[in-house]
Amino acid sequence: MENHGDPRDREGESGAEHEEYEFLQETLKDEKKRGRIGKSTIIKCAALGLVFGMAASLGFFALKPWAEDLMLGDPDEITIPEEEEDEGNTATAEEDQPLVVSMDHYREMSAALTEIADKAKCSMVRISVAADDTVDAENITGADETDVAGTDSVTGVIIADNGQEYLIFGSNRVCQEGEAVEVTFADGRSYEASVKQTDGTLGYAVYAVHKSSLASSTAEKIQVAALGRTGTAEQGNTVIAMGDPFGYGDSIGYGVIASSGTEKNRTDGEYHVIGTDISGTSDGTGALFNVNGEVVGMIDAAARDEDMTTVTAYGISDLKSMIECLSNGETVPYLGITGVSVTEEIASDQGIPRGVYVQKVEADSPAMEAGIQSGDVITEVAKTAVTTLSAYHTVLMKQKTGDSIRVKGMRKGTDGYVDAQYNVTVGSFR
Repeated sequence: MENHGDPRDREGESGAEHEEYEFLQETLKDEKKRGRIGKSTIIKCAALGLVFGMAASLGFFALKPWAEDLMLGDPDEITIPEEEEDEGNTATAEEDQPLVVSMDHYREMSAALTEIADKAKCSMVRISVAADDTVDAENITGADETDVAGTDSVTGVIIADNGQEYLIFGSNRVCQEGEAVEVTFADGRSYEASVKQTDGTLGYAVYAVHKSSLASSTAEKIQVAALGRTGTAEQGNTVIAMGDPFGYGDSIGYGVIASSGTEKNRTDGEYHVIGTDISGTSDGTGALFNVNGEVVGMIDAAARDEDMTTVTAYGISDLKSMIECLSNGETVPYLGITGVSVTEEIASDQGIPRGVYVQKVEADSPAMEAGIQSGDVITEVAKTAVTTLSAYHTVLMKQKTGDSIRVKGMRKGTDGYVDAQYNVTVGSFR
C-alpha cells in the first residue's frame, strides 16, 4: 500500500535541502560585456600613463638646472697652497766628466719633451667671443681661431675644479661687455663659458665652464694644470711655451730660460719676469711649462720690453694670490700706487726711510682719495710693517674689497721726513 505522507512534510524536506545548498548558487555574468569593460579600462590607463609620463619628462627637464644646483650645493672654495722656502742645492760637486751626446740622446730628449707637451695640452684651452649660433656639446669648432673671421681669442690654463665648474685663468682681452664667451677644449669642442671674475691691474680673468654641460669625450680629455714655482725657473732650464705665443692657436715652442731675475713694477705690486730664447709675437698668450709639466709662467706681452721679440712671461708664484681671489669670485684688492722698494743702500745714500717709495698714484684710486701722494714712503699696511714692495703686495692681498685699513708712512717736509697716516678703503679695479 502506497504511503501518502503529508505533502507539507515533503515541502519541508525540499526547503531544507534548498537552504543546505544555497551557498552553491552564483550569478552568471556576461563574459563578452566583461571583456569590453576590461579593454576600455586598459586603454584609459595607458592614456593616463602616457600623459603622466610626458608631464614628468617636461617637469624633469624644466627643473633639472634648479635640482642640480640644489643637490650640488655651493662650489668648493679654491685655495692655492703657500709655497715653501727653497732649501738650497745641497748636492755635492762631482768631478767633471766629459759629456758625449749622440743622436739617440737627442731623439730620447725630443720624445720626452713631446710627451710632456701632449699632457700639458690637455690643460690648455682657447677662449674667444662666442659665435652667433648656439654653443653646446654638438657645436664643434676648429683648433685655429683664424677659422672664425672677426673674433679675438686668447689662450688660458685650466687651473682648478671647484666641484661644479672647471676654472680657467687667462687674459681678460675677450671680456667685452654684453658679449658671450666660449671655451674650446683639447678635443676641439666648444662650450659656453661665464666670467667668474676679472681684474684690471694686470688684465687677467677667471672663466668658468659648468661640468654638467660637457660631453663625456671632452671631460675625459681635461686635465687640471699643476702650478709650479717661479723660484725653480732658473736660467738655462728647458721650458715649453704652449698656447698661441706665435700668433696662431694650438702651437708649441721649446727653448731655455734666458733670464729669470728681472722684475716689473706694476700697480700695487712687483712681478718676476721669465725671459726665454723662444721667438714670439707681441700679442701672444699662453703658458710656460717646465720639464715636470708644471706651469711656471703666464705668457704676456706686457711682461717684456718693447724691443724684445722673444716669449716672456710673468712668474706664476706672483700670480697665485690673484688666481685664488678670481677663482672664488672675489675682486683683487686695490689701492692704486706704483712704487719701488727702498733698500738699505738707497736709504743710506739718499736719506730715504726704508719702505715703499710711491712713484705714482692712480687717478680716482683709493690711495688718492685717502691723500697718499707721490714721494711718500709707506712703512706699514693694516698693522703690518712693510719694507719692500713685495711685502706690501703680500699684506694687501690678504685684505678684502671694502675693508677700511690704516696705512702709515713718511712724507718729506721742510725739515725732513715726518710721520703720516691714512685711512684707506680697499677698492677693486676691473
